[in-house]
Amino acid sequence: MSWRDFGRDSTSPAEDVIAIDVSGGDHTPTQPYRALRANAAGTIKIDTLLGTSRTLNFAAGETRPVYAAKVYQVGTTATGIEGML
Repeated sequence: MSWRDFGRDSTSPAEDVIAIDVSGGDHTPTQPYRALRANAAGTIKIDTLLGTSRTLNFAAGETRPVYAAKVYQVGTTATGIEGML
């Protein structure tokens, strides 16, 4: 049995990490991110999985386990943002 034979749920680690660049506009992933990391402190404005717009404050290097369906350019000041799938 390989490790891929095990089921995946909301507590499983991410399978991939994607750099998020909102300098050219809003970012909508093909599937919601299960967590976000900001490598530099600031805010990240997102739409949650339920479609609610939220602005989150991140410390440098902080990772938050939050489903994000969209990351906005306006309202986001953090840089070095990564989305985990």
